Amino acid sequence: MKKTEACLRSCVGRTVLLYQPYNSFMPVVDFVGTAARDPQVLAIKQTLYRIGENSPIVEALMEARENHKQVAVLVELKARFDEEHNIAWSRALEQAGVHVIYGVLGLKTHAKMCLVVRREADGLRRYVHLGTGNYNPVTGRIYTDLSYFTCDPDLGADVRRLV
Repeated sequence: MKKTEACLRSCVGRTVLLYQPYNSFMPVVDFVGTAARDPQVLAIKQTLYRIGENSPIVEALMEARENHKQVAVLVELKARFDEEHNIAWSRALEQAGVHVIYGVLGLKTHAKMCLVVRREADGLRRYVHLGTGNYNPVTGRIYTDLSYFTCDPDLGADVRRLV
C-alpha cells in the first residue's frame, strides 16, 4: 500500500509535467491503475477520446468499479478512426457498472482529464491529470503531447465541475 500511496501523493505540494513521447506514458497508466486498487480512493472521473483496441486505462476503470469506487466516464464517440473501439469500450464500461456519458450534443469533447478523489487523514484530496493527448498508450509513444499532474485544489474543483 505504501507504493500505491506514494504514486498518488507524488504530486502533493507540486505539479509534474511530462512531455511525451520523450517521457514515458506509463505514469498516466499507473496513475489510473493505482487509483483503481487504492482502498482510500472513493471516485474516479475521466474523459476518453481515442481509447484504442487494448486499453489498460479502461481495464483500470472497470477494476475500480469492481472495487466499489464511483466511476464516471465521458466518452466521445466521434473520435475519427476509433469510433468502433469507443463504442465497444463504452458498452463494456456500462456492463461493469461505470456511469458512461456519451459526449455533449452538438459539441466534440476533446478534453483529456482524469480526477481521482482520495480519502486522506486531513480530509478528501483531488488528484488531477490533464493531457493534450489521448488516454491511449500506443499513441502516447508516438505523438507529442503534455501530461500535467497536480493536486491544486482550484484545478481539482474545476475538473470536478467539468467531469
